[in-house]
Amino acid sequence: MHLRKRVYFYRLIVGSLWSVPAFFFVLALCCSNLTMAQEVADCMECHGDPEEVCKVARIDRETGEVNVVNMLVDEAAFMDSAHGRSEEGFVCIDCHQDLDGVYGEHLALLERVDCVTFCHDDPAAEFLESTHVEHMKDEDKIPPRCTDCHMGPNSARETPVADSGFHRAHVNKTCGKCHEDYLYTYCTNLHGQLSSLGVCNQDVPNCFDCHGGHDILKSDDPESKIGADNKVETCGKCHEGAGENFVKHIAHPAYKTSAFYAEAYKTYKEKGLLAVLADPQSYLALMFVLYVGIIVQAFSVFGGHALLMWVRMILDERKGGGGHGH
Repeated sequence: MHLRKRVYFYRLIVGSLWSVPAFFFVLALCCSNLTMAQEVADCMECHGDPEEVCKVARIDRETGEVNVVNMLVDEAAFMDSAHGRSEEGFVCIDCHQDLDGVYGEHLALLERVDCVTFCHDDPAAEFLESTHVEHMKDEDKIPPRCTDCHMGPNSARETPVADSGFHRAHVNKTCGKCHEDYLYTYCTNLHGQLSSLGVCNQDVPNCFDCHGGHDILKSDDPESKIGADNKVETCGKCHEGAGENFVKHIAHPAYKTSAFYAEAYKTYKEKGLLAVLADPQSYLALMFVLYVGIIVQAFSVFGGHALLMWVRMILDERKGGGGHGH
């Protein structure tokens, strides 16, 4: 065979061999792009129809706790969430990456979404390295996960934005699971009273407004938002012109708890009356006791008088004196 024809023949064979994997590579690339181009509406064809999906049981791999997960997705709630409203335009497979390349039916239970690895490594590191988490580990308590605080109305997929009223109210309840006494005293204050009535906008401070979100510190820490050096600045975010006298306000008044009076009595026995009066809450407790005392006395006298009049009327009727105008 002529040399030129032989070279052309060999090139044709080699080119043909390369074309087969190239074809499958291009096909896989097209399918991959098609998969990544899936919109939320594609998943909602099933997950938006209550006849197509149902509730399933999920076992938490860390705690062993069994939870019932609803596979029905509220598309409107998702699109109003932090992810749905994001400029990046998140779609389902951005987080559920084990769906990549899967069409139609898939596994009943997907892998738990790792918020930290995907996107939120910086706030997660700030939280996990905080003294708050360190203290919980010392007490053999499991630190909360992202979804414990950033939970939507139906599930974690509907993570609300930071200024959402639902999120602000949910955070208070989450913190209160460990800090029940502080949640109660918070609700004794005007801030908590408004929050309990459903006023959960940014005008009413909640737990993370004062204590921080991921970097919670004790009040005696110099870097704490409610520390002596930072309290004026923290309160000044809502109360313009707040000064040193203003921040003496007691955010967690405990004068409605029995523990406060037990501690006050203990202080009185050990250090005397002056030590008790050194606590500003003592004056609040005194006013509270006097106030309750006046109410009890007023209603006791009123109730006693009404009871005696009722008895007297019955006796008059029995004696036949009801018609004498008494």
